Formats: sequence, C-alpha cells, structure tokens
Amino acid sequence: MAKLNTYVHVHDKDGISHAFGPDDTVPEWAEKAITNPDVWAEAPESDELPEGDVTDKWTVKQLQAYAKSEDIDLGDAKTKSEILAVLAK
Repeated sequence: MAKLNTYVHVHDKDGISHAFGPDDTVPEWAEKAITNPDVWAEAPESDELPEGDVTDKWTVKQLQAYAKSEDIDLGDAKTKSEILAVLAK
C-alpha cells in the first residue's frame, strides 16, 4: 500500500483540493495526480514502465517496478538518486 512521508494537496477532476498525510489512505486517483516522487515513503504499486532505457526522468515508482521486474535488489535505496545508483552497478 502506498504511504506518504509528508503532507500533500491534490486537486481532483472537479478542481476541489484534498489534503493527504502520512496516516491517510491515498485513493488511486490521488496517487496518479501526485507527481513528486519524494513524497512517498512507500511508492504506489505500478507495472507501467516507460519504454527505453532507465533514465533520471523515471519516477521512483517506475524505478522500483523496473528493479522488481529485473529481480534487482535495491537494498535500502529509497530515493531516486539511491535507486539510480543501484541500477547503474
């Protein structure tokens, strides 16, 4: 289950602002709307991978899904830069 490490404000399709924090259950529509990968303590599950080689444009969620699909152990890597460093090895 996706878990935030900070508070975020997200606008729904009607433009209404919603706030979510570390103790909240984030609905799927809001998970998709949250574009800053650094707010996630545990990224939402996703099997959507961009085409092509891994780049720093990929989200943490995408990098984690890629590592899982390739059976790459990320160890304690949580941030995008940490994950990219593991994948570069």
